[in-house]
Amino acid sequence: MSSRAKASPRKPKAAREASKQSKDLPTSTVLRLAGRAAAFLIVAGLASPVSQLSLSPVYGSIPASLHHQRAITVTAALAFIGRGGLKKILPSRVEDYIAVIAYWTPVIQFLLFQYSGQLGIEYGPLIIEALTYLPLLFLCCYTAGDLLDSLDPAQFRLPPAVAEAVLPIASYATVSSVSKIAGAILPLYVGTHVWFTRIGFQTLIGSITAILSPSRVILLAFPAILHTLYANPHYAGSDSALQRANATLYASTNFTLLARHESITGYVSVLENDADNAFRLMRCDHSLLGGEWMVTPAAYARGQRQREPIFSVFVLLEAIRLVLPPTSQPTIPDSEKSALVIGLGAGTAPNALISHNITTTIVELDPVVHHFASKYFDLSPNHHAVLADAVQYVADESLARPSSYNYIIHDVFTGGAEPVHLFTREFLSGLKRLLKDDGVVAINYAGDLSLPSTRLVLNTIHAVFPRCRLYRDSPRAEDWTPEKPDFINMVVFCVKRSPPGAAKEDVIRFREPTEEDFGGSIARRNFLAPREELEIRFEYLAEERGGKVMGRAEVGELERWHRRGAVSHWRIMREVLPAGVWEMW
Repeated sequence: MSSRAKASPRKPKAAREASKQSKDLPTSTVLRLAGRAAAFLIVAGLASPVSQLSLSPVYGSIPASLHHQRAITVTAALAFIGRGGLKKILPSRVEDYIAVIAYWTPVIQFLLFQYSGQLGIEYGPLIIEALTYLPLLFLCCYTAGDLLDSLDPAQFRLPPAVAEAVLPIASYATVSSVSKIAGAILPLYVGTHVWFTRIGFQTLIGSITAILSPSRVILLAFPAILHTLYANPHYAGSDSALQRANATLYASTNFTLLARHESITGYVSVLENDADNAFRLMRCDHSLLGGEWMVTPAAYARGQRQREPIFSVFVLLEAIRLVLPPTSQPTIPDSEKSALVIGLGAGTAPNALISHNITTTIVELDPVVHHFASKYFDLSPNHHAVLADAVQYVADESLARPSSYNYIIHDVFTGGAEPVHLFTREFLSGLKRLLKDDGVVAINYAGDLSLPSTRLVLNTIHAVFPRCRLYRDSPRAEDWTPEKPDFINMVVFCVKRSPPGAAKEDVIRFREPTEEDFGGSIARRNFLAPREELEIRFEYLAEERGGKVMGRAEVGELERWHRRGAVSHWRIMREVLPAGVWEMW
């Protein structure tokens, strides 16, 4: 073999010089460059869940994420792969502009949120991120790639060809991992301080990147900072921001924000409509947790003497008290009964239980929801509040105190974004253990009857509670066809045990409500008793017959169907309330 064949190909002169210079770098410089690159990648990862949090009040958490991960992958790949060609058109110090983008993000979002309806649910979040988060991600990855390129692969003990592939992959993995970790951690601290709010997080990211790359370019961000502090109605750091939000909101929608707080389950607020038929609502992100018709002079003239629940499904949940016990058992007075309520909302159903002297325990994850229900919806203080994760609470209590409750109401946040673990066979089995032998459970579920996800949930309920009856809260639309969504609220009533050989109609029977049950309420008079024409005939299909049941290991299947259900739910919410209510959060 000739000496020419054995010789290694010669590097270009510039590459040889760069390699020589990088080999001469002291260890401290290498660590500094690698550390700066890691810092920019971490910032890019942190900004990912912050961007999603900022979109969730306007689009909902699931619709906001439809294209998020794919957009991250494409943007990062473009930054790492296309740097050679982009260097000719980009400034020499692109990192100086990262802080500017971060500071301008709240302003751009504020301007674009007002057009969320026109942008649409499918691509609206992607368009907004393409003008806010994705440029920040691109510049962070571009800067990190440049910093890593200045180091010789030999210093990482990697062959050059391997380093060219490994370093970008490791960089992308860093962004993705930080994004997932921060996405799990940040919601736990949202709302605990003004800095730990949606705009607060964005401002922190701007400040961190400004420190990483100090430059006079930051002067371009001053108008954005001033707008955030003094003109952005979404800023949670001052009462004047709430006043600005209300001025715009009232002028366009006739709604007033009574209170708002960014919390662990999302952006929670209480709104009131100022009209003859005035009502008050509690929302969380892009969904409603409950509401009441207020007693106005016009309502009083029509015979309304108390606040009335807006949504019939919450009244229907109270029908749990109307379920008759097996004929062989004596009737127990309400004052000797106990109830467990999983999920509080505005507190309509638990208030009804408490009003009948039933000892009631409420398990609610979000303390802000409990506070707002108490302050703005007159939640009775005569209850035991457990502000904790229901999954862990039920797991512990079902072992420590089985057969404790006559009634269990399961009413958690649903509508395309339900906490899936609260619908697993394991969780429902824990509820069953907590029920007394003659106990009843009522489960509220919002979903599309045409979707497999709804059948999966109902299959799982029937697997744990074979004796059930299912009711929708409103009739199916007259123009409905199988091709259209049938998104409804439904309540499943189930009993723990039944006499051997008893038919379903012999086990779950409802007594006629009395005036005491109505309590002077017009809504209860209209909706408390389950109506035969609203019953859904659903039979549990055993697993061996093809019906799927969801355990903890199978929650991914329900999550995969969230996308379609959440998109339908978004459209429904935009019909229930004006777009401005959702946009001016």
